[in-house]
Amino acid sequence: MEKPYCACATPPGISGIAVIRMAGEGSAEVCDRVFSLKRAFSEAKSVKEMSGYTVAYGLIHDPASSEIIDEVLVTRFCAPHSYTGEDSVEISCHGGVTVRQEILRVLLENGARMAEPGEFTRRAFMAGKIDLSQAEAVMDVIASDSELALRAAESQLQGTLRSQIRKISEELYVTFAALEMLIDEPDDEDAAAMFSSNADALAAVREKMQSLINTYRQGRILSERMSVVICGIPNSGKSSLLNCLSGYDRAIVTNVPGTTRDTLEVVTSMGGVPVRLIDTAGIRRTEDPVEAIGVSRAEDALWEADIVLWLVSSEEDYEQNIEMLTTVMNLPSETKVGLLISKSDCTSKEACEALHEKILSDMKEKECKRSADYYEVISSVSREGIEGIEKFVRETYESLGTDHARGVMLTNQRHYALLTSAAEKLDRCIGLLRSGSSPEEPSLILRTAMEDLGEITGDSVSDALVQTIFSRFCVGK
Repeated sequence: MEKPYCACATPPGISGIAVIRMAGEGSAEVCDRVFSLKRAFSEAKSVKEMSGYTVAYGLIHDPASSEIIDEVLVTRFCAPHSYTGEDSVEISCHGGVTVRQEILRVLLENGARMAEPGEFTRRAFMAGKIDLSQAEAVMDVIASDSELALRAAESQLQGTLRSQIRKISEELYVTFAALEMLIDEPDDEDAAAMFSSNADALAAVREKMQSLINTYRQGRILSERMSVVICGIPNSGKSSLLNCLSGYDRAIVTNVPGTTRDTLEVVTSMGGVPVRLIDTAGIRRTEDPVEAIGVSRAEDALWEADIVLWLVSSEEDYEQNIEMLTTVMNLPSETKVGLLISKSDCTSKEACEALHEKILSDMKEKECKRSADYYEVISSVSREGIEGIEKFVRETYESLGTDHARGVMLTNQRHYALLTSAAEKLDRCIGLLRSGSSPEEPSLILRTAMEDLGEITGDSVSDALVQTIFSRFCVGK
């Protein structure tokens, strides 16, 4: 008989409580070897006698020495009504590091083994409790560090993506069956009409797939974060803004131009949107080789940004900003640019407006192909305009949205790649049907498209891929 497997399901470190999971056939018996039950529901005398979804109070001890390790609560789950579909127990103990280690030790010495990374969720998938997209959503929920990311992960965990993918697959299968019938009856006089109707049916499904694919523009941000780059010439207030937006002093701030010589990144959330906030070296011509490397990296960061916050201060040598203007205004149109007149606490409102008008005039004179998408007067000291920046980030995120395919959003690059592959195959299939091709090739292409969709849910996934996906999970999950 295979040993039950166990692991600590709570993070390392000291906490009020910790939870140790054990699942598999014989988990109740192993627990009874190290657990002295004191009180339980329905007068149960052991963990094995406990009903599912009930809790018992008692002591964990070391059978070899009879020493008590901790006072704990044990929760019993009976197959098939558990996370993995197997008998399982959860031991809630005090959250000290040594307590956890000792409980795991006595479990291992008395018939259990350590769980593999992601084994609990992998077993749940193998038992049909969840599909592969839901299993991946488990880690997304754990990793969520913004309101929007958590909402998307919870939606996927509830099976919304699975439902959409399987509905699309079912519609594709109807056409696939019709094509297979045409292969068996090649002389059917209605074949031409059937080709046309099947092509129309696939085109309707293709639109649904594209609607889902389009959600990845937003979904990518939730998994990879929106890149928000702060740029400007030296001493324009970039590092101060980074510290203000991140909520702590991450960057060194001085009055010396060129203090920041490399890109500096902070992971945070703005307006509920997960972002990578990047402070850059001041962009200017320089003979300093180290600073020149920083300037080059700053320019590279601009071209990879989702949003560029361009800071201009009235305290600067404005002529240096002419080159900066050309650089920023040559960015791709999909990159949103916020023009920020900084250090408003050090100058008058009239001076800020005059500077803004000067920049607009220079844009017109240079015949820039684009303009700033957002304008604000800000101060990192008084926090003037900071709320507006956060609103700009949120609005930029929301502008990427579609109808969200009835509440479903793609956040996983693997899902996006498979759905895109299936859509491309559908395009080929539709083209062949409209050209009057024989049904064999469209049928074969349609089969491979359905296999792509099956890899998203796990309906047609290989053992190697399953192993790869779950190997990225933490041990206790």
